[in-house]
Amino acid sequence: MRLTNFIILFTIQQGINDYASHEFYVSTTSVDFVLDKNEIQITSQFFVDDLENLIKFLTPNTSLIFEKAYREDNDIFLRDFIHKNFKLSINKKEKEVKYLGYELKDDLLVVYYETKFLNSEIINIEVFNSFLINFIESQKNIVHIKFKNLKKSFLLNSVNKTLQYSFEK
Repeated sequence: MRLTNFIILFTIQQGINDYASHEFYVSTTSVDFVLDKNEIQITSQFFVDDLENLIKFLTPNTSLIFEKAYREDNDIFLRDFIHKNFKLSINKKEKEVKYLGYELKDDLLVVYYETKFLNSEIINIEVFNSFLINFIESQKNIVHIKFKNLKKSFLLNSVNKTLQYSFEK
């Protein structure tokens, strides 16, 4: 009887660990203006388990997980995830974002994407970022903007998913 109880408790604990949580739910996104290339290079970092839990929730029978080896399914999921949850506008004109790829760094998933801009005078930027907000209520998304010598950081959440910033002339 004691062995049976132990096995049952062990099995329940293993099931709970499959959806292990951590204390903070946060992503970071860096928006870097590379003026000499007319590019905006964007990098987002997520906890791998948060994205895998989202995938399991959306498609319970999936075997999609992030591993060191390249998987086309991961690229397809991430490309859609970025396009649905991240929008960038320069001077009130939305820019098309191009997904470049991802890499794993320990328990972080780092996603790379970019867009082009004309080398005209940049007056303002608007960023919409809803990464994981509809899935994790306490999710916070930090956005760093680097433009020339300026570095600004913004905290977005379920109430405030958009930042707007005007650069000085």
